[in-house]
Amino acid sequence: MLRPLCNLDMKIGYTGNNYPEKRNIIGRVSKAEYINISPYNFYAYLNKINFWLMQRGRSPLFDSDYYQYQSLLPAGVDGMHFFNSVSYSQTPWITTFETVLPYFNKMKSGFKDPATLQLLTVNPSIHKALDAMAKPSCKALIALSQSTRDIQEQVLEYFPEYRRLIEGKIMVLHPPQAAKPYEPRDWSGKIQLLFVGRAFYRKGGQEMVHALDNLRKKYPIHLTIVSSLDVESGWPGITDAQLSEDKRWLSTQDWITWYPQLSNDQVLDLMQKSHLGLLPTWQDTYGYSVLEMQANGCPVLSTNIRSLPEINRADCGWRLNHETNEWGEWKEIPEERKSEVSAHLVAVMEEELVKILDNPNEMEAKGRRAVKRILQFHHPEDHAARLTEIYQHCFIDSDRH
Repeated sequence: MLRPLCNLDMKIGYTGNNYPEKRNIIGRVSKAEYINISPYNFYAYLNKINFWLMQRGRSPLFDSDYYQYQSLLPAGVDGMHFFNSVSYSQTPWITTFETVLPYFNKMKSGFKDPATLQLLTVNPSIHKALDAMAKPSCKALIALSQSTRDIQEQVLEYFPEYRRLIEGKIMVLHPPQAAKPYEPRDWSGKIQLLFVGRAFYRKGGQEMVHALDNLRKKYPIHLTIVSSLDVESGWPGITDAQLSEDKRWLSTQDWITWYPQLSNDQVLDLMQKSHLGLLPTWQDTYGYSVLEMQANGCPVLSTNIRSLPEINRADCGWRLNHETNEWGEWKEIPEERKSEVSAHLVAVMEEELVKILDNPNEMEAKGRRAVKRILQFHHPEDHAARLTEIYQHCFIDSDRH
């Protein structure tokens, strides 16, 4: 096992204090001091003005994307570590990213369409960001998965003038995940199934419930759902009225326990007691809940999109295979609440669940192997050691040359 270097004593700047930053950046190297440099960000103030105007029904005053950094004053750090952002400052910087850079709205919404991507090749703000990524002050671009790296390299094919300089900076570092020793499950009662995720519909919750509703009379199963069941922006057919109906229905089912929200400790306790986790997701950039379930000895049935084939391997879980596109995403997703593709996901999930429920011993075997996989590939000390090496190379050693 790698161990962090002991002589790293430096200040690392970061912006944002959300889940991805806490999971991948803030405090991950114990010898480094992490400092929030958001107050120094010129773009943060532009975005606040735009937000204030839009709240009042007016048009934005500036063409400003969220994931940008330009220091107003020296931030007083040795280096900066962002999540999804690019920097135009001279201070050395790196960024961890989940899909594509630059992570601007026009790129996020358009990179999968060749015609739109071609238009972006002459977009000034895209070129400004790519130029910043190509400059010496950008030291490393850390993809959360090989899937993310592949997407970035495919996008760079449209920008040959930047491709060589940027591709050489890309590396893969999966998120850290602490694991607990496997806790044997109680197999004397019902098989406990677990779904965790705010984005219930985008993560396939509707299809999951339909598949299990077909199986519950044949198998002794109980499903626990931890989800606020929010309206997903842009997800088809999910309205406030439909949400109210779904919530009412869930509360009447004696084979389902639904929690709109639980503390992290309560969720971890559920994972340690569950036999099988479920993530039949339509769209996901990574799948953190898979890591969390595996780390607590709960193997997972997931789809095969994006990073999931990397983290939910056949030796420690199950995958619902479906044809994917060049971006590692399913070629078809629902365009309405009831659709053929939704029915197809129900059918393939039901078929795979029958195989799993007919062989319950395999759940225990894969649960034990899942814990071993987390220890091997996501150990927090190994992650800290690798991040220490990156900081050392990018922010200390590079200053000596």
